[in-house]
Amino acid sequence: MKKLIDGFTRQLGEALKIGAAADLARQGSDIRNVLITGMGGSGIGANLVESLTFGRIPIPITVCKGYNIPQFVSPHTLFIACSYSGNTEETLSAIQKAILKRSHIICITSGGKMLELAKEYNFLYIKLPEGYASPRAMIGFQVVSLLYALYHTNLIGAAFIKETENAMEYLDRGEKAIQAEAEIIAKKLKGKLPFIYCDGRLLAMASRFQQQLNENSKQIAHVNTFPEMNHNEIVGWQFPENVLQQVQVVYLYSDHDHDRVEKRMEICRDIFEKKSNPIIDIVAQGASLLEQYYYLIHLTDWISYFLARENNVDPDPVTTIDYLKGELAKIR
Repeated sequence: MKKLIDGFTRQLGEALKIGAAADLARQGSDIRNVLITGMGGSGIGANLVESLTFGRIPIPITVCKGYNIPQFVSPHTLFIACSYSGNTEETLSAIQKAILKRSHIICITSGGKMLELAKEYNFLYIKLPEGYASPRAMIGFQVVSLLYALYHTNLIGAAFIKETENAMEYLDRGEKAIQAEAEIIAKKLKGKLPFIYCDGRLLAMASRFQQQLNENSKQIAHVNTFPEMNHNEIVGWQFPENVLQQVQVVYLYSDHDHDRVEKRMEICRDIFEKKSNPIIDIVAQGASLLEQYYYLIHLTDWISYFLARENNVDPDPVTTIDYLKGELAKIR
């Protein structure tokens, strides 16, 4: 896992080459909506791209995680299926339903049954490098490939390419400082229950951080957003007091936070710190939202790695998930 996190910018560079070489254009396509499906480490890339394109793309983008697909899926739907392994049962089930709807299907995968389906039905696809045991660490491939899928179907422009190159340069230049900050934050999270709060625009990023703490650090975490949590969860910050004392609030910030949300977060700072611990502030770096996402992905991945070390656990294995899949495989 350390090697995979350390190689994040190299992964982005390779993803740019793969995406640029992909031939995803299909003449006569009348795309009126986009559905992206995927689970876990493959699915979170879809959430990130949905967030990144919010307000910038002329048609609706929906992320679907599960066996079924919405009723609106049709021949006018761009259906993008993401599964690094190519064998995720929920995503394969969703593809079968999209086939019946005669959707415009693009697959993003390294192989498995999904690649077989793509070749059998002549779907367009982006082939990712094989052989990595941790799909969650393939986030660079997932995000860039999804952006290229939207680019090649004329739904977004090419700005993401230069922004990705800028992020690669920035992260490489600041690698030592990023790791140093991550190690400090990891020590503060040891033995605590992280509550990750942010503007609603950063929900996908906060969820990615949560998932990395779950899988790499083997530690539970909670996520909510402003302003939504001010209409419900904020009232729950009373009991149980012994649990709240173990909570460690983490604020994620970006330049794209709403100014009223920033005011809400500052007002709530006193509420949280009176019940728990001093808040950890994580501020995104970069010129664009995409660059800031790359920064937050890299920093929080390092945090999850260093927290795994603090917890004295190996970040690679996901034994509980493997057990669950094994039990499910017995049931047909």
